[in-house]
Amino acid sequence: MRATVKVETRNLAVGHDYAEKWQEVLDLLASMVSIPAALIMRAQPPQIKVFLSSNSDGNPYEEEEMADLGTGLYCETVMARRGELIVPNALADPGWDSNPDIKLGMISYMGMPLIWPNQDVFGTICVLDREENPYNPTYRELLAQFRSMVERDLRQIYNDKARAQEDAALRAEEAERVRREFDLLRAGEQKALQALRESEERWHFALEGAGDGVWDWDIASGDIFFSPRCRQLLGLSRAAEIAGFKLWQTGIHPDDLPTVLADLASHLRQPQGSFVTEHRFLKGEDWVWLLGRGMVVSCDAQGQPLRMIGTYSDISERKQAEEELQLLNSHLEERVATRTAELKKAMQQISSAEKQAALARMVAGMAHELNTPIGNILLCSSQIQADVAGIVKADADKQLSRKTLQEFLEKTAESCELLQRNSAQAGDLISRFKQIAVDQLDQPRRSFHPAKIMAKLLQTLLPPEHHPGIRIELQIPQELVLENYPSALEQLVSHLVANSLAHGFGGRNQGMIRLSMQRAQHNIELRYSDDGKGIDGELQSKVFDPFFTTRMGQGGVGLGLALVHNIVHVILKGQVRLESEARQGASFIITFPAE
Repeated sequence: MRATVKVETRNLAVGHDYAEKWQEVLDLLASMVSIPAALIMRAQPPQIKVFLSSNSDGNPYEEEEMADLGTGLYCETVMARRGELIVPNALADPGWDSNPDIKLGMISYMGMPLIWPNQDVFGTICVLDREENPYNPTYRELLAQFRSMVERDLRQIYNDKARAQEDAALRAEEAERVRREFDLLRAGEQKALQALRESEERWHFALEGAGDGVWDWDIASGDIFFSPRCRQLLGLSRAAEIAGFKLWQTGIHPDDLPTVLADLASHLRQPQGSFVTEHRFLKGEDWVWLLGRGMVVSCDAQGQPLRMIGTYSDISERKQAEEELQLLNSHLEERVATRTAELKKAMQQISSAEKQAALARMVAGMAHELNTPIGNILLCSSQIQADVAGIVKADADKQLSRKTLQEFLEKTAESCELLQRNSAQAGDLISRFKQIAVDQLDQPRRSFHPAKIMAKLLQTLLPPEHHPGIRIELQIPQELVLENYPSALEQLVSHLVANSLAHGFGGRNQGMIRLSMQRAQHNIELRYSDDGKGIDGELQSKVFDPFFTTRMGQGGVGLGLALVHNIVHVILKGQVRLESEARQGASFIITFPAE
């Protein structure tokens, strides 16, 4: 039994058709993901080469460009792991903030390995961006589909090479056997002649029985012999129809002929191994695809080839299948592009609708809260206007008494006090609304110890003489130092404490408040919790909305947690998460960059 053929993949060539298809994949990928660079890299230790590069604006990578391995490239890790790698922002990642691609401005990366069927690493397929990019699951799936397409082509290239090597080994073995037996025949040994005849019969059965046709070319004279099966493949009824090499060339497609002759001339200059070619041939009125294999079996004393034997196989069905597969791939790319465009449009519509809904809720809440103080202001001003008109008329009619004037002054004083109180309420609402709508980065930034600031703040907000039943548990390392906005943290905690007193404890003056802060790698985690009545699950998605309150008409405005959300996202550039169950208290987990 023949041993399994070992294909050397390090320098295994990728055909022009495959390279063109991969180039189209890269250009489509760069366009769909909206990034400047999409690459197929090929490992050639101790270096890695840019095998193909997308034709996209701002792409700094050029084909055939080489880079040394062992320098911390993204692709090195992908090949070493044989797995996916996503780096959203190398500048914010200590493991990647010094890799060579940053010098080209590429700070984000997503790549996957490309593997030959024998598990050798071909290289990677990857995309790079000049901006931070987390590469959402849709883009990851898209890259995985393109990777599968490329690996299918690698499998085809590998299998073709393996078959070529197997065929070459078979032809070489048979040719060598024929040559040895032919030498014995020339020496006049009848036994060798009989063995040669048997070998030729086996060869004929193995080749033509499998559908291959045999040709035998006398290079010196130009004569070519075609076996019956070969004449059938070429559409020849008589051998004399193509009597020589020059006439045989006329049947090859004009577009393929230069390549066939160039490859053949190159092989004859160095007649080692086997010659393999694929081309179209005119059979009757139709063009058929043929796979030709050959081997030089005889040379002169100077090493010049004298004779070449080979086979022809009809590969028209295979070529048709490849064209159909390419068409399917093209249609797949079109469907992916169409679906991606539809998804983008739908996401834009959803985002626009959410913004409109949020704005409508804010405007409705503001209008509702301002309606009462403004209504009272209008009522008081109308009453004062009517009372003044009555005093003026009584004075004009000489009927103004001291008692009437005294009553007017008392009512006016009450109305003015009501006007002042409602005006202050309206002003306070507008001021708090501005805190949500305006970026508050005008606060001073400085270094501070949060343990000291939070201890002093909680003592001010919850003095023991006013809140004897409220217990405070503060867990902040004394050595922790932040470079941030201390006033923003004070406002944040103040609103959370106010929320606990008004909603969590339900007006009762007893409970437990826990505040902790710690560094977690490059972030600060602040956890605030109380043991109050908690927040129902159906309300948790609304608590950060402006003007949402469960105490409408009881002094609740619904801006406290909206201000918390605004401070965390706008000033601290962080995230806030609520964890709560009914009657189990509420916890707010806030994370933001340490610096």
